[in-house]
Amino acid sequence: MPGAEGRGARMRGAAMRGAGARDAGAGVVGAATASAAGPGGSARRGVGETTEAERVAATVERLATLLAGGSAPASVWPRLAAFVRDEAPPGRRRGRRLVEPFEARVARAARQGEDAAEACRAHPHHSWRALGATWRLAERTGAPLGPALHDLASAFRDLGQSDREVSVALAGPAAAARIVTALPVIGVGLGVLLGFDTLGVLVGGPVGWLLLAIGGACFAAGWWWNRRLVAAASRRPATPGFGLDLVAMGLHGGGAADAVLRRAAESLREFDLEPSGIDRAAPILALAADAGVPAAGLLRAEAALERRRARTDAARKAARLGVQLMLPLGACILPAFLALGVAPLLVAVLAKVLA
Repeated sequence: MPGAEGRGARMRGAAMRGAGARDAGAGVVGAATASAAGPGGSARRGVGETTEAERVAATVERLATLLAGGSAPASVWPRLAAFVRDEAPPGRRRGRRLVEPFEARVARAARQGEDAAEACRAHPHHSWRALGATWRLAERTGAPLGPALHDLASAFRDLGQSDREVSVALAGPAAAARIVTALPVIGVGLGVLLGFDTLGVLVGGPVGWLLLAIGGACFAAGWWWNRRLVAAASRRPATPGFGLDLVAMGLHGGGAADAVLRRAAESLREFDLEPSGIDRAAPILALAADAGVPAAGLLRAEAALERRRARTDAARKAARLGVQLMLPLGACILPAFLALGVAPLLVAVLAKVLA
């Protein structure tokens, strides 16, 4: 019958439109979930992955062992580069680009007659620059490089363990911040998934434009606030206590304490490193001179204390972050969710009921 055929066609059209709305809603929700994971969610450093400080610590330990075995400083880098090539693939992949191990670059510079410390100074990571500063200060003060590198490797292991612990502590709050920020987008997607024209409400009239403006402003403010909180909790000293370790190493060269302190400060500035507690080296040197005891042990103990303080402070910031994230959630994200997700859904429901 013509009437029955018309009703059947209308029912099939409604079902197709409902399926299309569900597919569109699923796409919006999927995109929101991907954005909540962050741009580098899967590429972020895993808990079990070696940190850069720990990798540098292993390199420094190998350098110290080769030097203690009688190898010349100019020959240790080519040997180490050959070892790294045999141990791992010839390069690490960063995106689509194959990256040469840094040990191989330093070895090539050493073969060309360049300074290994100068090659380390150009590296963007502070651990490699700290190795270059240690190498340079040993050359200037005449301190034995092997024992100095052993001490430096121990300090780098502490820093790497601290980085790992802080990354683990920040992983939960940072993931929660990304997911919470995506709530307004998820709200819009759920409305579409339920078959209501929430997007049409947002762009189809003055009421929708007002909701879109309020929700967009709250969403942007919450996103910015979350990023600021996570960045503040992630900020910590790069090389705590390293300046004190550097002075302690330089004293093994037999020079005057004041001259070693001055050269250590110059090395920190030359290699673009933080002061790292070197401002407390002068009182420790004065205390050791008054007591007639070696200053190197006191300096290393103070450096270890500085690293423990930095680790405790970083853990405290990570614990505080979970509470601080409630502020942008209540002040910005939830209002954005109401303006972009709930209010358009109610308007769409009322419009359908009245129609």
